[in-house]
Amino acid sequence: MNYSERMKQRRARANRRFRRMFLVALLMGGVIGLLLGLTVKVMGKATLPAPEALPVAVEGLAPILPPEPTVEPTAAPKPTLLGTYRITAYCSCEKCCGEWAKNRPGGIAYGAAGVELKAGVSCASPLPFGTVLEIEGLGEYTVQDRIAAWVVEKYGENLIDIYFSDHEAACAFGLQYLKVYQKERNQ
Repeated sequence: MNYSERMKQRRARANRRFRRMFLVALLMGGVIGLLLGLTVKVMGKATLPAPEALPVAVEGLAPILPPEPTVEPTAAPKPTLLGTYRITAYCSCEKCCGEWAKNRPGGIAYGAAGVELKAGVSCASPLPFGTVLEIEGLGEYTVQDRIAAWVVEKYGENLIDIYFSDHEAACAFGLQYLKVYQKERNQ
């Protein structure tokens, strides 16, 4: 056995030792991380009060600790009645949307707010984008699109156009006059 062969063997043993040590260190790091994670999860964000804040124990009596803070549940805000609105329906077809139906990126219908319109969620209205509405008997809708200006001029401001996924469903909905409530956002 010559010198170069012995050096190759030494390097190979050193490489194996290094890999074993690296693997052990990696496993120990994982175990320590897991234990720290579980400890934090169990303890949560609870912190102990400063030592000077704790009352001094009298011999024979247990110390009196401050009461746990209580969190009062907040009541859901009541919706505000906006009035009776003219409720119509539309879909993404050319009959309902005119020229806007011709240029749909990837076939996806986007509202004037720049978000994808979804049946049962999206509606068009002169109200501000993102306004959450409760429509009597229909449920909750979010303003994500606009009604054409000429329609608003013709029928007034109290308009809501509900988005449907197909034309037949929009036609079946027809025209309804329903009470509309604006939902308040929790802050």
